[in-house]
Amino acid sequence: MITIKKMTATANFRYLWLKNVTGVNLAEHCAKCLTGEYEKGIGGGTKEITDRELNGEIYYLCGVAIPYDWNNNFHLAFKRSEGSRVEYESNGIHILIENAERLPISPEYIPAADPNAGRKAYSTCRNWQFAHYLNSQAES
Repeated sequence: MITIKKMTATANFRYLWLKNVTGVNLAEHCAKCLTGEYEKGIGGGTKEITDRELNGEIYYLCGVAIPYDWNNNFHLAFKRSEGSRVEYESNGIHILIENAERLPISPEYIPAADPNAGRKAYSTCRNWQFAHYLNSQAES
């Protein structure tokens, strides 16, 4: 089981969400492109999480900064990997997760043939980039 041993947020986030990702919808961007259930009790005002057990396989943690500047947003994708751990710090969040490994978030997974690949709102969206990574893994 994946366990968030400790997460601390020192930055302010308008939105902070953790989603158990079960699929993708590449016609959408932002949170809507990652299908699945949000973990309850995590929101923009969350400053700390301790010993939170997660039952899913793949997760995405996203924080939208206040004041809004996409450079200050937080993004982390991870999957279950027994015996592994993720320790990551970026843009005001430090997190330690047990039994998980970090997954890539990169525009390199967006195929040029995607009808939205040339649209900035889509191509720069880290959620959408990760959705394409997941889609590429499902196709291989």
